[in-house]
Amino acid sequence: MALPAEPLLLGRDGVRERLTDRIGRAAAGQGGLVWVSGEAGIGKTRILGEARRIATAHGFRVLHGTGWDDPGTPPFWLWVQVLRDVPGGREALAPGVDRFALFESVAATLDRLADGAPVLVVLDDLHWTDAGSLRLLGFVERTLAHRPVLVVAGWRDHEAAPDPAIAELAAELATCAEPVPLTGLDADAVRELVRAEGGVVLSADEADAVRERSGGNPLFVGELARLAADRGNAAVLAEVPGSAVAVIRRRLGRVSQPCHELLVAAAVAGTASSLDVVQRLTGQPPATVAAPLDEAVAAGRAREVGGRVELPHPLVRAAVAGSVPATRVRELHRAVAALLADRLDGDPTAAAEVAQHLHRALPLVPAEEAVAMSRRAADAAMDRMAYEEAAEHLTAALAACPPADDVRRRILLDRGAAVLAYDDLDAARADFLESARLARAAGDAEGLAEAALGFAAGQAGFEIRLWDRAQLDLLEEALAALGDADSVTRAHLLARLSVAASFSGTPARRTELAEEAVALARRLGDPRAIAHALAARCDIIAGPAHSERREADAGEVVDRARAAGDRGLELLGLRLRIVALLEQGRTTAARADMSAFEAAASALRQPIYSWYVPLFRGFVAHLEGDLALVRQCADEAERIGRRAGSHNAVILASVQRSWIAIETDQEEEILRELRGLIEVFAETAPAGQGFVSLFPGQPRVARAAALPSIAAAVASLEDDAEMVSNLCLLAIAALRYDDPPAAAAVVRRALEPWSHRFGVDGIAAGAIGPVSRLVGELALLEGDLDAAETHLKQAEAAAAASGAVLAGVHVREAQAALARAREAVDVQPVEAPNRFRRDGDLWQVAFAGTAAVVRHVKGMSDLQVLLARPGSETHALDLAGAPGGAPPEGDTGPVLDEQARAAYKRRLAELDDDIDRAAVDGDADARTQAEEERAFLVAELGAAYGLGGRARRTGAAAERARSAVTWRIRDAIRRIEEVHPALGAHLGRSVRTGSFCRYDPEQPVSWET
Repeated sequence: MALPAEPLLLGRDGVRERLTDRIGRAAAGQGGLVWVSGEAGIGKTRILGEARRIATAHGFRVLHGTGWDDPGTPPFWLWVQVLRDVPGGREALAPGVDRFALFESVAATLDRLADGAPVLVVLDDLHWTDAGSLRLLGFVERTLAHRPVLVVAGWRDHEAAPDPAIAELAAELATCAEPVPLTGLDADAVRELVRAEGGVVLSADEADAVRERSGGNPLFVGELARLAADRGNAAVLAEVPGSAVAVIRRRLGRVSQPCHELLVAAAVAGTASSLDVVQRLTGQPPATVAAPLDEAVAAGRAREVGGRVELPHPLVRAAVAGSVPATRVRELHRAVAALLADRLDGDPTAAAEVAQHLHRALPLVPAEEAVAMSRRAADAAMDRMAYEEAAEHLTAALAACPPADDVRRRILLDRGAAVLAYDDLDAARADFLESARLARAAGDAEGLAEAALGFAAGQAGFEIRLWDRAQLDLLEEALAALGDADSVTRAHLLARLSVAASFSGTPARRTELAEEAVALARRLGDPRAIAHALAARCDIIAGPAHSERREADAGEVVDRARAAGDRGLELLGLRLRIVALLEQGRTTAARADMSAFEAAASALRQPIYSWYVPLFRGFVAHLEGDLALVRQCADEAERIGRRAGSHNAVILASVQRSWIAIETDQEEEILRELRGLIEVFAETAPAGQGFVSLFPGQPRVARAAALPSIAAAVASLEDDAEMVSNLCLLAIAALRYDDPPAAAAVVRRALEPWSHRFGVDGIAAGAIGPVSRLVGELALLEGDLDAAETHLKQAEAAAAASGAVLAGVHVREAQAALARAREAVDVQPVEAPNRFRRDGDLWQVAFAGTAAVVRHVKGMSDLQVLLARPGSETHALDLAGAPGGAPPEGDTGPVLDEQARAAYKRRLAELDDDIDRAAVDGDADARTQAEEERAFLVAELGAAYGLGGRARRTGAAAERARSAVTWRIRDAIRRIEEVHPALGAHLGRSVRTGSFCRYDPEQPVSWET
């Protein structure tokens, strides 16, 4: 029968299963002896209690006896407890009985009891019993093999009385028994025990640390958990609990003085506890160390491993060290540091051990000596890329360093760099700010500059936070403090400030800073300063016109960084060159750089660099059309980047995921993923929100409102890294939503100069592909079929050469649409009858002897219905697809609220001024653009306000249909007018819209529909 475990019997499932099996066999007549052993607190008594519980559930009669640690305990007291409540039990142990007869009587008594039910005898703390009781147990054990009697005994290792006879008898019994040795709990069981005992929830790393410190001993773990619960602080898990101290001190009281001294020396020496070091610490001759060492090993207080004296676990070491005065412990730490000093030159890890002992020896050694050794240990850890360890050494150094010392400022800089390396940006910045404060107070301009550079994302400058006022102020302050004198630090400051001011400084100021940095660094000939300055200049010339120049500058950054052995700087150069190569469509070269980037980032193992690896893989997956892999890569990049505190990682991962939604036409997903990007634009550009409203996936109402200002939005784009990708997004939206040809022409004119480039969204987040593909599709939307053909052929060749599989698919789809458009035009005779007929996503229209092709929009279908019923009224609800009849009740408010109405009026006033100004200047294009936008706004206001200027209400279905159908028909007529002016003018005169719509031509017209 299966029984649930006790709540705190954790990590002992295997032992419980063995006990259950053994008890079952005993019930079947196969008795015997089970020997449960382990150190104090390891859980023997709990296991014995579990055996009692299981046996009781199986119908056993359970007897129990416990050894006593008292010299006055009478002989056979263990067995007196077992048999005193058993019929005939007291007589079996009557004094004066012959020894053999006594043993036989006890065995017979157990045998009689087993006739009625199987018997379990539980014997706890055998290490405190007498020799006679152990001999009696040995006699009984020989009689159990074929009887339903099981004895489960608990023996505490290394706790036997000094009498050698007892230890010998116990050893003999253990060889006859079924052994159940108990060891420490694993980390999972430790975590559960701490939660159950103290209500403290540990992380996996914390559980490992507690297990290491306590040896997994449940007694010590439970005591630590209760301490943490009582004080409400998990930090006390590092203390030595009183239970551990009591147990260990009791053990130490039973060893000789030389053995005690050896154990203290080994505990203080720690990992340096070689036999030679321990012998020299105890001051004993080498020949005499063997005896106390053997004693310690035999008593289970220590073990010899690889020529070292090791104590079981940190709690034991701490308790042993605490058994002597603190001054003696400090003296020993000082002695260990001196003994290890000769290893410093040959072993890079030795400084860490020496530093630890020097700090524990304070104040017996000078604080400067301990600080210097901690800094040396930190340098060695940084060389091994053990950044967390380096930060720990520097924290120890700070604790021993005077508050206003210049050395403290340097330590803060070093710790900031170490902490930044394992991506705790906030903690690193706190160190850099404190270092800056100390430098400012000391009038140290160079020190202030170093702190400012560190605050601005570390010496590598790989990823600099933008829109950070505190960063800019500190960099400006440091630059002013340095003055105009040439220095490498000044070159670094100029370059860093140029990049940091990306969205807050003027382009002219940023260019001046970057070019001055390049010139100064070249004068000084410092390779790292030259590389940083060139990287800053790449940021200034990030637009599409400078891709080749950026490739060259980035290549020099890579070469300079490799010559200087600076992996972080090399990665910066590779990142810049990858984007420049991709913009040129040179994907093979870019992928080679991506592989080099991955190798260098893997060597550094820092998340601030490594999140780009999955991002680049996602770009290649997008290029090749594997959208499932794109999502996996974006998610991985964000996960790693968040560990680095990288704002860029979160944004670019979202951008990369948004391309999945764009490619699969999931509007809601696009809006969700680009929300963060929209917020960034809104913060940094005055018209940012309206501009992004023109992107794919945005609410259609917002997009319709922004569309009239598309020319102004395009004109507002700066010549930077995002210009082409933003134009590509506008183009995709224009194609997806069938923008009027005039709007498409605005985007096409802006994008056409870059048709030889590849669209790259962000730092290789989205693979848009050949820009010529989108230019060709926009030309097709305008009806310029020859230009469309030219650009699409260019795109086809570029996609094939670059391996842009998905872009190639888009090109072929566009070429198919182009072929259909040409076919539709070719089959139209000039003298064709009036026609208004749909052919797939195109409409064939002909009027007054002229034919044209128009892309499908909903308003075209509305016009087709009206043309087929000249002179007849059609309700807007019928055209909108809703059932006719009375509109439903209910009102959700005006179409436009007062705030929106005021905004429309302000814009109309601005447009009137623009029209007047254009008329004075003779600028016909500007005047036409302003008049078109004004007409659109007036139409919108007319739809929103009825007779007498009363706001129309939105609750009625009829009103909603009237507004929608009116807009759709007007939009369709505008599109027709752009490709067939005569037909557009005819429809503009003949079509009436409102709640009822009608086609009422001046003269009868026959239509093929």
